[in-house]
Amino acid sequence: MDITTLYQLSYGLYVIGAKDGERNVGCVVNTVTQSTSKPVTLTICINKDNFTNACIKGTGEFSVSILSEKAKENTFGIFGFSSGRDRDKFAEVPYGLTPSGLPHLNEGVTGWLQCKVIDTVDNFTHTVFIAQVQEAETLSKEPPMTYAYYHSIIKGKTPPKASSYVSQPEKTDASAVKCVCSVCGYEYPGSKDDFARLPDDYVCPICGVPKSKFNYV
Repeated sequence: MDITTLYQLSYGLYVIGAKDGERNVGCVVNTVTQSTSKPVTLTICINKDNFTNACIKGTGEFSVSILSEKAKENTFGIFGFSSGRDRDKFAEVPYGLTPSGLPHLNEGVTGWLQCKVIDTVDNFTHTVFIAQVQEAETLSKEPPMTYAYYHSIIKGKTPPKASSYVSQPEKTDASAVKCVCSVCGYEYPGSKDDFARLPDDYVCPICGVPKSKFNYV
């Protein structure tokens, strides 16, 4: 099977918000699809290991923040490469609350949706949540971010728990040295020498880890 064919599928990027008691939690997903229009329903797909998955199952509701092309790079590090079990993610970004008290991003988004779960489907490593949209608000007219934009412009990588993650073959060309973040997989766009000349306080633009966490591959 030619796995690279999957790269032709198109996706958006979203932050799913949920509640853990009084705590706000969330994660990045790329699988949000409107299912019906009367009533308005949609589906999302979240890895079973994600803390947000358990929180949605516990409350039966979630929010969707639709990321725009103006979303800051550290949004993906906060919501895509760390766990809400040990990180207060929404404390690091400007956010608001939906009428039912679910967190949503206020910056770098085109709008938000408030959703109530009406059914779930077990899908191997992931849970598919089917939900009815209860509230919605448009916050900007910026173009929504696509997965293609994220990869080609921001140079971001896919978290291993993402539903669209495909493992990459190791490079065999020894001359093609890349400086790669060991946490999120971000590839520094310059040469090895350019990377070495970066200041010691340089951090990964995606997940925020220090220069020492980069490897030469």
